[in-house]
Amino acid sequence: MKRLVLALFLCLASTLAVSAEMLVLAKEIGPVTRDLQQLCEVRKLKTATGVSLEVRDPMGSTVWSLDELGFEDKKFLVGDRTSSLALVDIDRDGFPEILAAAVIGPHSSGLFAFRYDALRKTFAPVPCRFPKENLERDCLVSDALQETGGDLVVREDGSAQVIGLIFDEKGREPPAPGLWTFALQNGVFVHTKTEKLPPPPQE
Repeated sequence: MKRLVLALFLCLASTLAVSAEMLVLAKEIGPVTRDLQQLCEVRKLKTATGVSLEVRDPMGSTVWSLDELGFEDKKFLVGDRTSSLALVDIDRDGFPEILAAAVIGPHSSGLFAFRYDALRKTFAPVPCRFPKENLERDCLVSDALQETGGDLVVREDGSAQVIGLIFDEKGREPPAPGLWTFALQNGVFVHTKTEKLPPPPQE
């Protein structure tokens, strides 16, 4: 009997320890696996090592997880609505994508959009492409952090705007704030233009 009580105590202690290490930052429910009859729960978690994502089916089983989204939680805007996790049908195919942001570096944050791949039965990031530079990333990146989330903006039509720093190619001028605009084309965020923003007011 004592052994049974001890085993139950250790099991409970282990469960509490895991719960203490994982804090639910946000959660949303929707048909993210492209099945209108299956409403999954998407969770954004704070763990001992950073921020992670997981998708659970209606029975509570984990169907997908991403252990390392970033180091810290980050807000972004869907239109004019502040969020850190959102389900938005940005490609207008009838099923929502998972949008989540996180701090990914010392001075940078990323906004990720994950789309379900029915053939591979997993989620893949929507690429972010810079045609002129022949560069592709797995997220929209800002190096001008704003606590309100205004540095990372996605609209319902899939277009996006990111505030960051423009660096002088010749290194003669200090970095200047800029606005990068992206259009969603064939399931990819494609950079269309960059505009300089007025410098912040001097204190």
